[in-house]
Amino acid sequence: MSSNAEPAYRIGVVGPSDLVSLVKRVAALEFTDHLVVPLTYRNEEQALDVIATNPDVDALLFTGVIPYTLAQAAGVVTKPAAYIDYTGATLYGALVELMSTGHDPAVVSIDTLTRPLVVESLTHVGIATDRIATLEYRNGIDAQRLAAFHREHARQHPGAVAITCVRSVYELIREDVDAIRLAPAIASVRTALEGLAMELAGRISSDAQVVLGMIELPEVDDRLVDDVRALAGSVFPTGPSSYVLVSTRGVLAQHTCDWTVMPLLEQLAERHTWVRIGLGVGRSAADAEALARRAVDRCRTAGPFTAVVSVGAGRDFVITDTDSDRSEEPLDLHVAARRAGLSLATLVRLEAAVAAHAGEVTAADVAAALGIEPRSARRTLKQLERAGLARVVGTVGSGAGRPAVRYALRLEA
Repeated sequence: MSSNAEPAYRIGVVGPSDLVSLVKRVAALEFTDHLVVPLTYRNEEQALDVIATNPDVDALLFTGVIPYTLAQAAGVVTKPAAYIDYTGATLYGALVELMSTGHDPAVVSIDTLTRPLVVESLTHVGIATDRIATLEYRNGIDAQRLAAFHREHARQHPGAVAITCVRSVYELIREDVDAIRLAPAIASVRTALEGLAMELAGRISSDAQVVLGMIELPEVDDRLVDDVRALAGSVFPTGPSSYVLVSTRGVLAQHTCDWTVMPLLEQLAERHTWVRIGLGVGRSAADAEALARRAVDRCRTAGPFTAVVSVGAGRDFVITDTDSDRSEEPLDLHVAARRAGLSLATLVRLEAAVAAHAGEVTAADVAAALGIEPRSARRTLKQLERAGLARVVGTVGSGAGRPAVRYALRLEA
């Protein structure tokens, strides 16, 4: 890529300055089409402020699971995001360093990572794990708690080395405990960057899809053209009080926060006694038109002020504009089924799963309740979220892969 070319993606890297610099070096060698935007902090708690004031970036890459988990739990991550995994090559590098300096790798304390992954990695290279101490990171565990864990293990096992994934913990213990701070291996950085680039490429491809909308109103609206112009779209009358809207998926998905709100619906609801907006998203105008017709038909049974977005494969997002829908009260299952485009039987089983898990569920809970794959369960939860029937309330950190997202659902029998 020439110095004057526009970067394919702008990836904001969130982490301490030395790890951000490492990511920049890897990107400069192997991901030259992308621009790395440094978002550095001194300690993990500052990650939220860094993200809140970050420049315009397409995705976020966290240099560790802790700032990623904190940001997800706080709900400040609104774009594709990932974190660099510290297992595999990264952990093996620390073991090699230990052995090269004469330390016993079978007597160490390791924070942040889950014990099963640590045991698996060490057993794979023939290292006994019965004297390995681990403390997995979970929300609420701070640097002081992790530092105390390492100090206690060192007190019980003189000469033991502490392996920490957290810069602030390393700074707390390095004066009184032999410590190694894990720095992600280049292979781990490369894997994380590749994953984000692939996710962004998939999104941009879908953003180019055609959106065709059918708008039905009780009377002519001379202000509709101006309303639609704000969406970078066009509108054409097809009858006395009906219109066709033309735009692209990328523009409307951003305007509607991925089909969760519809400002256009709210504007029209202030001027009319009923509003129907059916949007079809397809790879061709013909596909989009067919989906738009189905979507506007659904509007007729979903309430006086309704927008339905149909993206194909039976997936519809229903957005309504009523005072009752804005409340946090649970919705009747029949209403929820129509709104989310799911069967009543599915929601009955979901309602039981919610009750069995104290009001909050993860994709794994939903998968078990419905007898489906976790990937399908995540799609179902996203469908409920976009319909306003579920909201993210936190995460369950696992240390292996991304933490599971916890959802609260608005369902009642």
